[in-house]
Amino acid sequence: MTLTIEFLPDRLNREPVVFRGMTTTELFIALSSGLLAGLLCGIFPAVILGIWALIPTGALAGATLTVMAGGKYLARLKRGKPDTWLYQALEARLARSGFGNPRLVQHNAIWTIRRSSKS
Repeated sequence: MTLTIEFLPDRLNREPVVFRGMTTTELFIALSSGLLAGLLCGIFPAVILGIWALIPTGALAGATLTVMAGGKYLARLKRGKPDTWLYQALEARLARSGFGNPRLVQHNAIWTIRRSSKS
């Protein structure tokens, strides 16, 4: 007697949601962008006040805010879209700014198919 699978789970090979609706890759993207933004925002007050500990403090605060607020926002953006939507959107944005793959198709058009009548 052989056992057969009557259904194929469509979520079997998806990356699992780890924190606040984000997968590990998305969490890393949000964390690194928050660290960078917080680091840049922490440099200005550190130079003015002379308190150099504001630089890593700003980086950690930026990462925390990005992960906490970005999770809800990203989950709302991803709703109803394919699994690879975020990566494709980031690649398209990079290609439009001149840093990504220049061969990425960026045209939006409506295709029509018409029959030609040769009489």
